[in-house]
Order: sequence, then structure tokens, then C-alpha cells
Amino acid sequence: MKKKKIIILSILAVIIIAILVSFIVLKNNKTFFKSEYIGVEGQKIFIPKYSYFKEECCMTAASFYSLRSEKELKKEIDNYMKDFEYFDDETTYGYRKDGLFIQKYEVVNKGLYRKIIITY
Repeated sequence: MKKKKIIILSILAVIIIAILVSFIVLKNNKTFFKSEYIGVEGQKIFIPKYSYFKEECCMTAASFYSLRSEKELKKEIDNYMKDFEYFDDETTYGYRKDGLFIQKYEVVNKGLYRKIIITY
């Protein structure tokens, strides 16, 4: 009986420690509990909440991971982008609003998770 109780308490302790470590890792991530990403030049760019910041590339792109459905993510992004003005000139194309330029949002289904790529 005592041995069983020790095993159950050990399992509970491991679960609690795993949850705490996960929370600390997510809390220290740049974006997980936020709905905006601060770009290299200080621009505030919308990202769907609970998106895990992965990396920044070339000072013009950032990638994130999310467990949320592709449909849900695209719906949120489309809702955000509806107020942006599309433009296309000789050198570039994209969307702009209030000085913020976004070339594209891309949501890639990777099976268990989705990868969000923002080019700005």
C-alpha cells in the first residue's frame, strides 16, 4: 500500500514539474501569450495568439509555430488584413496600412502543428 502511494505521488510530482517547466518555456517566448510581434525596426505586427516564435530571417521575415487549426489561423489573419491596402508597383508588392508593410502571411500545415511565416 505504501509503495503504491509513493508511486502515485512520484507520478503527480513529475506531471506538475513538467507543466511548470512548459509554462516557464512558453512564458519566456517572445510571442506565445501575446497577439503581436515586434519586428526588427519596431513595427508591431499581428500574430494569432498562442503562436510560438521560432526565428527571424533576413530582417524581413519571421516564423512561428501554432497548434491551432489552419482554418482558424487563416480566418484570424484574413480578418486582420481586411483593412490593409494592396499595392503592386515595379519593384515590390504587398499590403500596407499606417506605415506598416506586409508582403505576405503564409500558414503551412505541418501535420501536428502549423507554421506561420510573415514576410514584412
